[in-house]
Amino acid sequence: MEPRSAQVAAEADAGEALRTIAPAVYARLIGQERAQGLFFQTLAAHRSSVAERAVRQRMTRLLGDTAPGAGPEGETVPGFEALGPGAAQLIRRAFAFEREVVAIVASRPPADRRAALDAAVRRYRDGPAVGDAAKDMAILYDHPYTSFVPPVPPDREPHRELRYPTLTGTLWAARWYGLAVLTPLEDFPAGPERDRALAIVEGRLRAKLSLADPPDAPPTELPLAPAIAPGLVATHEGAASIIDNLHMVLDVLADVLVHPKVTSRRAAVQAVVEQFSTRQYRCVLVDEWIVVALRHSIFAQGGPALAAMTARERNSFAGVHGQHYGPRRLPPPCDP
Repeated sequence: MEPRSAQVAAEADAGEALRTIAPAVYARLIGQERAQGLFFQTLAAHRSSVAERAVRQRMTRLLGDTAPGAGPEGETVPGFEALGPGAAQLIRRAFAFEREVVAIVASRPPADRRAALDAAVRRYRDGPAVGDAAKDMAILYDHPYTSFVPPVPPDREPHRELRYPTLTGTLWAARWYGLAVLTPLEDFPAGPERDRALAIVEGRLRAKLSLADPPDAPPTELPLAPAIAPGLVATHEGAASIIDNLHMVLDVLADVLVHPKVTSRRAAVQAVVEQFSTRQYRCVLVDEWIVVALRHSIFAQGGPALAAMTARERNSFAGVHGQHYGPRRLPPPCDP
């Protein structure tokens, strides 16, 4: 078998393994990819505005009603192609990698997970891929088409003007699930205890999708691995960084698609793809990534997987967005 064919087969095998081990989890992760595709498809087709309520209903159905046995072929909404073939392939491979990570955690004993994740990262990097080193979150704030608005005195804190906040919140809830589901898979072997814990995470996702009140409201900040899946960060920083970089690039691409000053979407999208495909582009040390993620508040990112937080934690950074503006210490770059 040719190397490239072997890589594709390994990725497919991982997806099939997750479908067998945890069919409901597999269905949710496929639903996440489909909902993101619908979002991009909708933004690409409508320059002015979209029917936010109707689109959210479709997205919620994709996230909530996917049959456990459904697979990506023939099921994924063809929204990524609107970004161009390079971006579409990058995104699809990253989603497939995320499912492979979940399959490894679900099926391997703790002592074997790091080696299995090492092999998965090596396979993933042998093709179009986002970097496996965490990136400076300030990218979300200072890219040319950012949805963040700098503070105007006397205000000291910038704010985000999301074009479609309920759609973003719905996608963030799905990303929260993809990270949160790792906790019961890490902490419990297959059996009743794991099933009960998975049911808790599933119930919390349903509450977030139904726009429940805190602590089960949709996230108001982008969920990040150090806050929601610290076990994965401790086990394999590279795998966790790939997932966080996927989530960041999806937010940047959404900004590109809705910004009125974008003259060539394809060119702007390609620039973003090249940046996130370059490992050293604005990468940061692991400690920097963890500290900044925690400053954005575990509570605001959706809360921990199993324990309920009823209020924003005291150790979250009061000026969560302000840390990315004004005079700031440039974070040291990651190791080559």
